[in-house]
Amino acid sequence: MNKQPRIPDPETSKRLLANLRRTRLEVQEVNLELGEINAMLAEQQRLQRLNRVRRSLDSSTVEV
Repeated sequence: MNKQPRIPDPETSKRLLANLRRTRLEVQEVNLELGEINAMLAEQQRLQRLNRVRRSLDSSTVEV
């Protein structure tokens, strides 16, 4: 009972390799999209902090 892994025929190997390459590219695409979303959220957060600081400055100027 010595079961060795079967080596696929060349056509199957080519198909599997093409599928793996496509999957790698799809994962890379999703990763880049997530990076873009992350950058947009970081910019939105930066603008919110900036607005908060400006509102604080405006309200502190009025109180003086």
